[in-house]
This record gives sequence, structure tokens and C-alpha cells, in this order.
Amino acid sequence: MSLNTINARSIHRILGLIVGAQLLIWTLTGLAFNLIDDPLLDANALRAKPEKALLISPKVTLAEITAQLTGSGTKQIDLKRVELNTLLGRPIYRIKTSSGSHAFWADTGEAVNLNREQLTRLAKQSYRGEAVLSEPILDEAAAQRYGGNPAFYRIDTHDERSTQIFIDGQSGQVKAHENLGSEFKQLLFMLHFIDYYPDNGVSFNHLATQLIAFAALLLGLSGTWVLVRKLAAGDYISWQLISRASKKESRLTLLSPDGELLENIILAPGNLLDNLNYDRNRIASQCGGGGHCGMCRVRFVDQAPKATPEERARLKEELLAQGIRLSCQHNGHQGKLALTSRAQLRYWQKAQAEAKPALNPAQAKQPS
Repeated sequence: MSLNTINARSIHRILGLIVGAQLLIWTLTGLAFNLIDDPLLDANALRAKPEKALLISPKVTLAEITAQLTGSGTKQIDLKRVELNTLLGRPIYRIKTSSGSHAFWADTGEAVNLNREQLTRLAKQSYRGEAVLSEPILDEAAAQRYGGNPAFYRIDTHDERSTQIFIDGQSGQVKAHENLGSEFKQLLFMLHFIDYYPDNGVSFNHLATQLIAFAALLLGLSGTWVLVRKLAAGDYISWQLISRASKKESRLTLLSPDGELLENIILAPGNLLDNLNYDRNRIASQCGGGGHCGMCRVRFVDQAPKATPEERARLKEELLAQGIRLSCQHNGHQGKLALTSRAQLRYWQKAQAEAKPALNPAQAKQPS
């Protein structure tokens, strides 16, 4: 086994752990979205629908408002949207320009900047619970999260869902309601969409997603590379044995721990463990040939092959020096192999005894 194969396998395992962990998170969060009732994750469970307000005629014209934005009048503004609405029983202009959003009272022309009493009134209008509202709290983090103006406030209710109300004090808009369920929902969304960067915005094509996608690509490439290298090394198909099979039959001689002849085994493509257990289980193994359990050890009587990293991790140096290896780690070997313990010999004898009736059922039925 070459160094390139070892490195590729190590990289493949690390990438498999990273991609597999994210896939598990994606699966679990998807199940959570399907199994958890929607009302439990609803941020607006206690949010009141706004009443349809009567439109009040403005006393200040839009031209006078835009004149405030342009200053002396020499500066041009790029109007995107103009909205005339009613807030707290007063007319209000909400104007969106290329430079940002603005709000002005349409009865006085003053810029909107709600005081604490007005903020509390707005919060009560949007909340249909019975909890007592807290004083408005300036919240800069929420302003960045919801794209509000610097005068952005949070009002806590301390109800059973810990509802919070967020109001933009310079536009008079109730931006959002949040509670414990909605915060958990946001956490699920973050994990499900790999959105680990809070400043990412609404884009799904962010750095974390790109890294996981690149890791998945490398996982596939490294797996292909390991497969090609193992095929070339004959781990799945022994090319040397195939070429020999066209010329003559290859045999493996199996000996007891004391060196007594047990049987001759005809070799087929595959590793030693597969050959030894081809028609019956002569050698015990719990990991199925992965090199992890260390049970399928044999002793090479002739020249032992070079130890693999799996063998160095599970066998002591003194055993390696004696020619003991793991049969799952090496290709079919035309030569002599010996069992390494009495337990293995008893396992082989049991396999022989169980195989005789299967090989000759007629004799097995004869009375003794």
C-alpha cells in the first residue's frame, strides 16, 4: 500500500466526517421542521392585525417634504417610492430614495422621531396578549438585523413565550415580533441552510455553503482516487492471480500454530481473508475486513509483506517481526501461512466439522 493511498484515505475520512456531519444536521433540522407544529414556531402568534386606518388629508405637500431632503434645492434626489399613511391618528409620509428611507409627519412636516409614549402605544396596538409591556429599549443589534434606522427599539412583554416587539422609531413601523419559538426556528434555518454568518443577508451562496460543496466534491474525488489505487494494487481483483490462473492453479498452504499441515486452499482473486473464508469461515473477523478488529491475524512462514498502517496500529512490533499480519490487508498469497493461536485452531476445526455434513449430506444422514 503506497503513501499516496494512505494520504488519500486519510483525507477521504476527514472530508467524510465534515460532509457527513453537515448532512446529518441537514436531515435532523428537516425532520424538526416537519415534526414540530407550526404554531409553536410562529413569531406572530400574539401579533394583532393592524386596523384599517382612515386616511387623513395632509397639511404639508410632498414638494415641501422633498425640499427638506434637497436642502437648498440644488441637490437632486432619486425617489423610489412615496407612501401616504396614518400613524397614531396622524398623517405621515414615508419616502424611499436611493440614499435610504425617511418618514415625515404630513401635518407638520417634521421628521418622525417617536418618543417613549408613542412607541409604547404602537407596541400595544400590535400585541394582543395580556402581559405588561416594558419600557422601550434601544437595540442596535436588532437595527442591523432588520435594516432599521439607528433609533430602533425593543419592547419586552415577559409573557409565556417571551414575546419581543421591535419598532423603528424613525419610521413608526413595527418591524417584527419575536419569541422563543421563532428564535428556535431561526436556529433551525441557520443550521439547515449552513448560514453560519449572521451578516450574510439573504444570499444562500455564501462562504460556508461554498466550503461544504467544495468538501463534497473533494470527498468524491478522493474516494475515486482510493478506489482506483486499490484496484491497481489488487485489493479487490488480484491481477497477478488472474494471469497465473490462465497458466496454472495457485494454492495456499495453511498450517497450524505448531506448523502442522491443515489444508491446501486454491486461491481466487481477492485478499487473503476472502480466500481463507471463501467456502467456510476458517478465520474469525468482526469488522468484515476493514482492518479494525485485528482478529484475522496470520503468520507468514516465508517472507512477510510490508506492514500496513492498520497493522502497525493494532499489532505490536514483536508480532510484526515474527511475520504476523492481518489477512484482510494483503492480497492472495501463494505460499505458507500459519494460524497464530489455539483459539484460531479450534475455530478452524469447528468450521471443518460444520462443513462436512454440508459437503456430503447423504453421509450425514447415515445412522452411526
